[in-house]
Amino acid sequence: MAALLLAGQEPQQTGIITGAVVAPAQQEISGSVQVILLAPRYMDLWNTEVQKRLDLYWQQYQPTFRNRKEFFSEFSKQAHRDATNYVLTRMRRDASSKLSEYLIETSADGKFEFKNIPFGEYKILALGRIGNQDVMWQEFVDVRSTIPHFLELKKRVP
Repeated sequence: MAALLLAGQEPQQTGIITGAVVAPAQQEISGSVQVILLAPRYMDLWNTEVQKRLDLYWQQYQPTFRNRKEFFSEFSKQAHRDATNYVLTRMRRDASSKLSEYLIETSADGKFEFKNIPFGEYKILALGRIGNQDVMWQEFVDVRSTIPHFLELKKRVP
């Protein structure tokens, strides 16, 4: 009976995400870049954690931000970094998160590839350095086909 049930099930469809992290014109990425693929539940958690931190910083430092708007940009970067670290910690604790498959380093030329990705919506985060500055890139991808998805990560987190 179990064999009949298994025979009737279709295997989960998967896709490939391949891409490259792109530095702004006239700039160069220093070393390899850590690329993280966030499945839907971690994508939602990351978005929530970023917003919580931004709200908290706004409440605490609103008078300063009004006078020195450039400070908000620095606090925004910190909120994104902290949320990323929080989500990575959660993924490390969760045996079903496939962290070893969803956290990779780019090649020397900034290329990366995720294989056997179940169909669905994902956020890709990339953490690296340009000169002496920490930089984060992000992109959204919707995997709905076995045809590889090619991305150029250009959108930097403020």
